Amino acid sequence: MQLLGRSLSPFVRRVATTLNLYDMRFESLPLQHTGDDAPVLRQSNPVGRVPALVLDDGEVIVDSAVILDYLDREAGAQRTLTPFSGPERTRVMSLTSIATGAVDKTIATVYEVRFRPQEARHQPWVDRCTEQALSGFTYLNSQLKDDWFVGGRMTQADVSTAVVWQFTGMAAPKLQKSISAPALDALVERMMAIPAFSSTVPG
Repeated sequence: MQLLGRSLSPFVRRVATTLNLYDMRFESLPLQHTGDDAPVLRQSNPVGRVPALVLDDGEVIVDSAVILDYLDREAGAQRTLTPFSGPERTRVMSLTSIATGAVDKTIATVYEVRFRPQEARHQPWVDRCTEQALSGFTYLNSQLKDDWFVGGRMTQADVSTAVVWQFTGMAAPKLQKSISAPALDALVERMMAIPAFSSTVPG
């Protein structure tokens, strides 16, 4: 398999980490969605987004949630990071969605500030996205009462939350420092002790 996209993207990285945790071999192709890479990327994903996973038979799966669903089914019920059924599945998926939603809003603030000229920046939009990101991370911190979110074991909620919280510290350090989230800090520390996770830290 080939994973398209750079691990700087939290969506690419959560897929790469999951592949590692499932011991699934893959080749990383660190394509960007901009610049010279864009036309190459669109050959696999017509909308030019990452991640995309190219299977051995040439089929391409796009969007990290869809890719993770495929990987979970390939891993099987005994190994899956997202339970196949029951209340725990709902809980894991809900927490994972909050994590990805919070980082979506983090990315929106970063893009607005970094890529839009000051005179064209819409501060109410930045403030709103910041508020949503803060609310999401604060909630996640409140829900992590033990080492892991659900069922006393690592799930996709832990993987995705650790990825996006670490990404926020890299991409939006002021935003991260405005939140007291010791449980999330401790989660990242635990995950960094796992080679499948620490090996995907963007260089």
